[in-house]
Amino acid sequence: MVKYTRILSIDGGGIRGIIPAQVAVSFEEKLQQKSGNPDARIADYFDLIAGTSAGGILTCIYLYPDAKNPHRPRWTAQDALNFTIESGRDVFQTSFWQTLKSLDGLVDEKYASDALEKYFWKNFGDRKLSELLKPCLITSYDVERRRATFFNQMDGRESPELDFLVRDVARATSAAPSYFQIPKIRSLTNESYALVDGGVFANNPTLCAYAEVRHKFRIPDDRPDKGPTAKEMVILSLGTGEAEKKYPYEEVKDWGQVEWIEPLIDMLMSGISETVNYQLMQIFDAIDRPNQYLRINPNLIDEKPLPIDDASEGNISALLRIGKEQGAKYDAELDKFIELLLA
Repeated sequence: MVKYTRILSIDGGGIRGIIPAQVAVSFEEKLQQKSGNPDARIADYFDLIAGTSAGGILTCIYLYPDAKNPHRPRWTAQDALNFTIESGRDVFQTSFWQTLKSLDGLVDEKYASDALEKYFWKNFGDRKLSELLKPCLITSYDVERRRATFFNQMDGRESPELDFLVRDVARATSAAPSYFQIPKIRSLTNESYALVDGGVFANNPTLCAYAEVRHKFRIPDDRPDKGPTAKEMVILSLGTGEAEKKYPYEEVKDWGQVEWIEPLIDMLMSGISETVNYQLMQIFDAIDRPNQYLRINPNLIDEKPLPIDDASEGNISALLRIGKEQGAKYDAELDKFIELLLA
């Protein structure tokens, strides 16, 4: 029987990270049922977990070791969902003064970073990237060096220069420009990095994860110098929802720089995610293995607006509902996917 290299990838999307977190709850319950192990966790059945922004934070949670049993995950998928909800409530709040000072995010960050940093400190403490349970790929972007940055547990184990505190990794991957202040974090060798949210180049990090596995994983049995091919991978990709606003020609034809800023960011992020999905579909179709790649990303076009920073109870309830609906909609596909994982 084939032993697959198993990848989980989770998109960015602010508070809409509730959607993939809820899907993961359904998925973990299925894993427990089908494996016959009530203590089964997401981390047990994937060889690499990748994430951007909200997905990067979820990656840290799924792979975070239990202090009492350091070879096991500390948290369940339900804990990760609760974390996403509770942190969102705390973080996406702003005072009248902050709103006034920032002109609602136009001239300064929209939200103070204190609550975010306190939450990471409280939950992640001084645990290091190298101490996470499995390889990971968490995205960020270095604004001073002008290059994509990837946090990987494997790199951290090999070199202190590439090792960081988990709380700093979570802060870097979720530093959405205009929403939060850019952090300056330091590696364990005290090298400093000014980083922003990885969503600026890889809101959907699935293709990055595929490339990482091809480059760094090895199959010693028959190809010790090469990584697994697509035939030897299974990939589950969880999105935070497609909410593409339509822009009528008559409205946009005479726009200038100011009018184009927000729509252009929206188009870039959604366009990149859609392109990555298309590319992965073609990779697996080309080898006649379409069942080894599963993308779950709800279309939100018929929903009321679901901003990535709206942590109102109504919005949270809507996101939870959508996540549960996705779990039910893809019930059969998830069953088949789990069979591949258990193989």
